[in-house]
Amino acid sequence: MASRLKHLEQSWRKLWIRLLVRLMRRPSASEPDWGAAPRRVLFLRHDRAGDMILSTGVMRAIADSYTSIALDVLASPINASLVAHAAYLKNVIVFDKKKLTSYLPTALRLRRARYDAVVDCMVTAPSVTTLLLMLASGARYRIGIAGRGNDSAFNITVPDDAPQDAHMVDRLATLAAAFGPVPSAADRQPVLELTPDELGRANAVWKSRDGAPRILVNISAGTSERVWPEANYVGVMRYLSSRATEATIRVMSSPSENDRAERIANAGGGMAVRTPGIRDAIALVATADFVLTPDTSIAHAVSAFQKPAVALYVKGKRERWALYGGPGESVEHTDSDLSGLPLDRVLRAIDSVWEASIVSRRG
Repeated sequence: MASRLKHLEQSWRKLWIRLLVRLMRRPSASEPDWGAAPRRVLFLRHDRAGDMILSTGVMRAIADSYTSIALDVLASPINASLVAHAAYLKNVIVFDKKKLTSYLPTALRLRRARYDAVVDCMVTAPSVTTLLLMLASGARYRIGIAGRGNDSAFNITVPDDAPQDAHMVDRLATLAAAFGPVPSAADRQPVLELTPDELGRANAVWKSRDGAPRILVNISAGTSERVWPEANYVGVMRYLSSRATEATIRVMSSPSENDRAERIANAGGGMAVRTPGIRDAIALVATADFVLTPDTSIAHAVSAFQKPAVALYVKGKRERWALYGGPGESVEHTDSDLSGLPLDRVLRAIDSVWEASIVSRRG
């Protein structure tokens, strides 16, 4: 029954996409002169926190491509705060796609803004919601990746040159080709900004001696298949405590898993810390020396701050969502959930990262 309902849902989604694409069909536009006059550009990113983090590099590249470009982002309630202090953005517009009452006010606001261009963030598959927002914006230029079955909805397409197994950051970076050269590896790197107060509060949580390694263990998985057993987290903490007796270990979770975090911290010899909001969590990542996390937005925050880390992935997820550009290892299990990922395999990865990034640096 579940598979039949899923198939029905996918069929309806494909039908809506075909109808919207037909409604939005436009002839291709000549390449605009972005620097000739002030241009308002809207980047659509109304989904998960991790997707927003991975998009920060390409958004910054678009905003910096011409001084005439003023870039806004359409964000979700979950990810809007992540770019609250991004200097390259002019406005952050919050849109909740789960609330029908959000659609009309958002559509009216987008139309009043008179955007010159709107960018489709969905680089792997079309989205009904994204197409509706593009149509509602009334923007003259609609920009998206070619070859996904909805090319007619755009009048500026960029080629899908990234390999099928390319990291999501690299796939997103191709969108910047509509505004100039594709950003370099350094320019597409995710980036997050924190205030001095946020960093100060995070530093106070550690209460560590000068020079003592700060180890952050994030146990929140987001979905059931990414839950790693409590005993394994405890084993990691005890192992790291034996390697670095002076280390400070903090265990972090989403508010819904505070009790689980407390159990793990008590058994492993660390301390559980509360993170009421996602910015509290990323501030802890920014002030840590080493991070262990399953595949969640915390892994992408690790990439933004270039922290030594080990991240855990289920089968088939590492290629697109692995740690990006920093000193760490992405451990992919051979199964579709993490429950059976062996502890010793993770410890070997920790040893490798620890020796390369912690021991060598202190030496």
